[in-house]
Amino acid sequence: MVSSILDSGRTLGIASHAAAVIAGVGCLFAHPATARIAFAGVILFWFVECWLAVRTRIDASLFRMLAEDPESRSGRLDELLMEWGWLKTARERSIEDRCRGALRWWRLQVAAFVIECCALAAGLIIAAASGTA
Repeated sequence: MVSSILDSGRTLGIASHAAAVIAGVGCLFAHPATARIAFAGVILFWFVECWLAVRTRIDASLFRMLAEDPESRSGRLDELLMEWGWLKTARERSIEDRCRGALRWWRLQVAAFVIECCALAAGLIIAAASGTA
């Protein structure tokens, strides 16, 4: 179930790419500096959202692996996370703890996407109000 929720992060990532493209075009054609700043904010949060999308996607695939063989894979998961520098020390974590952690990354991704969309809307409104949209 958690991997299904995390998989929705892929759709958010695609929508985030579209918002970044629109913001990039807006940066080129918007005349008010405030609109350009809003569009630059979109691009900044696009980078954040992309990193979170990658992290969420990895977690989704790891949860699918755990679903196949929960006993032997959970120890290997911690080893991989330590190798990648995402986990400082191996500690005993339950599946519930792992789910909470993965869903926390997904919620951060959703928050970054919402901020990105708000900045895009602000940039479009400012550009439209000044007649450059």
